[in-house]
Amino acid sequence: MNWQEIIIDAAATDTGMRRSNNQDSHAIVRAKTVETWKKRGHVFMVADGMGAHAAGELASKLACDNIPHNFAKLKIDSPAEGLTRAYREVAKIIHTKASANKDFEGMGTTASTLVLLPAGALIAHVGDSRVYRVRNGSIEQLTFDHSLIWELIERGHLSREEAMKSVPKNVITRSLGPDPNIEVDIEGPYPVESGDVFLLCSDGLSGPVEDPELGAFTSSFHPEVACRYLLHLANLRGGHDNITVMVVRTGAWDDPDDPSRSVSPDAGAAEGEKKGKGFSLAGLRNAFQRKPAEDPVDENIYVTAPCPLDAALFDRLGDDIRRVHSLAVEHAWPVDWAELASSRQEAKAARSAGNDRLALRHLGEAIVRLGVAGRLHRKEYGPIGAK
Repeated sequence: MNWQEIIIDAAATDTGMRRSNNQDSHAIVRAKTVETWKKRGHVFMVADGMGAHAAGELASKLACDNIPHNFAKLKIDSPAEGLTRAYREVAKIIHTKASANKDFEGMGTTASTLVLLPAGALIAHVGDSRVYRVRNGSIEQLTFDHSLIWELIERGHLSREEAMKSVPKNVITRSLGPDPNIEVDIEGPYPVESGDVFLLCSDGLSGPVEDPELGAFTSSFHPEVACRYLLHLANLRGGHDNITVMVVRTGAWDDPDDPSRSVSPDAGAAEGEKKGKGFSLAGLRNAFQRKPAEDPVDENIYVTAPCPLDAALFDRLGDDIRRVHSLAVEHAWPVDWAELASSRQEAKAARSAGNDRLALRHLGEAIVRLGVAGRLHRKEYGPIGAK
């Protein structure tokens, strides 16, 4: 068996700029043996809780603690059936707690789970937290939003443009908790190619950051770096909700902007294991090969968009940085202005030299500098009037 392939993952979460507590949760549960991986795979999960007081926080935590655990212990051969059962067991737990305690009345949570198995990528989903796949310059949404907007569009009652203008974006039509016999969407398993990048996130990220931007950052950088950039970008655009982002990359990562690196697949795997950022999988390349052409896979791609590093991307990020720069000056954020100016100048130079990926890296660093300063200011003085 060939252990040259690795899976690299990272996650980041934040309360955002307006909320006092974080009702998001996430979980990463790696199979410890090849045998376990063949049966239950590696589990990656994001949940976004809802409810007064600490109810939403508890609901999302119950989901992320119990769904991977129950999925692993259930003696069901079918992973899809096991995931569905695990979801419904947690829905009953949350429902029971909400019924028994008035403080928890109405609590629930979204839950989106990606499982990487020998058969490919299997997804279980309830709510509007999303799972994306980035491949060959495009980002594809693999989950259907269980929201009023998406349901009205799906049923043909409104066009997407009409729904986005007139329908509240935060109305969820399905979550774990209110209905103990919840319907769980199962997608896949889809074939996985080396180099695929999966993104799981709560709507605190997918709301302010557009799909092409999500794809550009996750495809261009190591998962840990991409998570950092995206989290701070969401905060710079208001941070109105809790933000959780998880990036899962298949295949070794070799930074294209670092000329000193030329890492072989074996070396990449060794480095990933040493740093604890990757996990070597015997035979992963063979296990994740596409099925033969005579047996095509019917993939449910709900939304797809190209994610180029183009002028539109750089113009919008530049506008964000200029706007927040003015806000930071006005409110005396603790910004290292020299470092910020350097990042912006280096981004401009890289863009002029035709190195768009390096330019995006420098803009990402500028976003992080402003984001960190904004969080420090918020911690001391409370929420600001960012739009």
